[in-house]
Amino acid sequence: MTIQRLRTPALAALASASLFAAGCGSDEDKVKDAVKDVAAAAKDKDADKFCAALSKKALKQVETGSKKKCKEAFNKQTLDALAKDAPDPEKIKFDKVTVKDDTATVKIKGEQSETKLLKEDGDWKITP
Repeated sequence: MTIQRLRTPALAALASASLFAAGCGSDEDKVKDAVKDVAAAAKDKDADKFCAALSKKALKQVETGSKKKCKEAFNKQTLDALAKDAPDPEKIKFDKVTVKDDTATVKIKGEQSETKLLKEDGDWKITP
């Protein structure tokens, strides 16, 4: 049997296992990951990822308020401010995570307000 014949089933098995693992985990874990992902997007000054982490309602508010598309609304100055204030995603400590149906509320240690999330199309998104 050739290396190529061995490699193809091995890669298929690895891809299947990765997809299965990505689907695993509680909603609470997925909510925490979503919060960490948006913090990472802010730290990295990545407007694409930051906008992708927002719910449809949040996107509409950003775009209505700025009269620009989300990526355009998060210009260098805005992204610099977000990056400065965003917590390090690896150091975020959660005081409380509450999940009910397709909504979630997260309280991060040291933060005054709570973060709200909404499950849209299977993904948890930051929402107002």
